[in-house]
Amino acid sequence: MELVSGKMTSKGQITIPKELREKLGLSEGDQFRFLIENDEVRIEPVKKKLLSQAIGRITSKEEINLEKMREAAHEEASKHILSEGLEHE
Repeated sequence: MELVSGKMTSKGQITIPKELREKLGLSEGDQFRFLIENDEVRIEPVKKKLLSQAIGRITSKEEINLEKMREAAHEEASKHILSEGLEHE
């Protein structure tokens, strides 16, 4: 077991040492889960998930038009492909 320490600010923010951030592959904005059992606390990073894993969790007050979303995605992909093709000429 390896002991690594950090400190907490007056606002309750905890500094995670650089060596630990690198070892765990952490970056700004990552979230954590605090597990408490029998006065012991375990902190686990919450891994970022792909959008495909979040389907069913997205809510909207407005109706979502999937066809319109598909068309916009295709249009952006086409622009990207065309710009790459022009760069290679």
